[in-house]
Amino acid sequence: MYILNKNQLRVSEQYLKNGNIKKRLSGTRLILLQHFLPDSEQFVNLLAQTGADIFKLIAKPYSLDKSVYARLSKLYDVEVGDYDKFDNTDYLDKLIQFAIQKSKLDGLPILILEVGGYFSEALKRLNSEDSKYIKGVVEVTTFGYNKYLKTCNETEVPIYSVARSPIKSIEARYVGRSSVLAVNQEFRKIGVSIAGRKALVIGFGMIGRSVAEALKSHNVNVSVYDKKEFAKLNAYTLGYLINNSKYELLKNADIIFSATANRALSYEDIEHCKNGVILASAGSRGNEFDVEGLKNNSMESEKISENIDKYKISTNKDVFLMRNGTAVNFIIKSCPDEIVDLIHAEVLVCASILLNENRKRTKIGIVNETPFEELHKISKDWLKHVL
Repeated sequence: MYILNKNQLRVSEQYLKNGNIKKRLSGTRLILLQHFLPDSEQFVNLLAQTGADIFKLIAKPYSLDKSVYARLSKLYDVEVGDYDKFDNTDYLDKLIQFAIQKSKLDGLPILILEVGGYFSEALKRLNSEDSKYIKGVVEVTTFGYNKYLKTCNETEVPIYSVARSPIKSIEARYVGRSSVLAVNQEFRKIGVSIAGRKALVIGFGMIGRSVAEALKSHNVNVSVYDKKEFAKLNAYTLGYLINNSKYELLKNADIIFSATANRALSYEDIEHCKNGVILASAGSRGNEFDVEGLKNNSMESEKISENIDKYKISTNKDVFLMRNGTAVNFIIKSCPDEIVDLIHAEVLVCASILLNENRKRTKIGIVNETPFEELHKISKDWLKHVL
């Protein structure tokens, strides 16, 4: 059945209004780095209703609803995140230390819920004494998972990630489809069809596979490139064209979707692309393409529409960049709130495990994942609302 009301975070609300999760979060100091979308607003407000201290709320800059930001700013200590500040200054170190100093006075344990792995380096630099005040981190994205995977053996703070969860794969299907729908929508605004062209999907993980499927359903000819051989094998057996040479695929693609959670195309790679190529990111951060290199090496630029810019590069080719290289799925409503509810619920379960004094299932020095029995419970709780 369909439930058509404003509240679509049904499982999250259930967990935050009753039982152990509410009890454990009620005496917690929270640092949140999140998308600022309507579901995020509801999630934060539900967290606050438990009695948790919303110590700091940081908005991801490329997934920010201004009305949501305005409302949350009236209630909490809020600011828009800056990736350069995260990566190249001690901003996050100071934020963590400020939270720790308060917790030394009032005894509240600190929990970090984030999207992107930006706290990984700062947590690595904490000493043993200060690390004790942080109960843990729950991270959502593949980009963040990869960052914590590099630093987890150097930190004493326990880490959970939901990025590779079977539940997260459900959301990934929506993100991939939305990426293609968003590009198709932008094309239609200027009278262009997406069908019949040649597309290249770089990265054949959960989102990349969904992008490829959506492109195929729009009658686009799809090729796939991935550094991992088993991903290529998977793509091949699903009927996609593959090639060990990335450059062979680049020179024939009319549009390139990238979902690697890393830098997929350098400026030198972009130079090998077909004249008139369109670059569309399906990654969680705007780093799939070398946007800075593209801009620095362009001889001229032109704004085609709100979300499409044209650059003429030194090889005299035109390159069209979607949404300034950031995730195109945010052009539209990327994922229904009732699906995002699954992710929020899993984050809450991981947070509850971290706050449990008897957390035998949690290990230091690795990236922990949600126990299977908890995934089963979340799924069962979600399904009971729709069946």
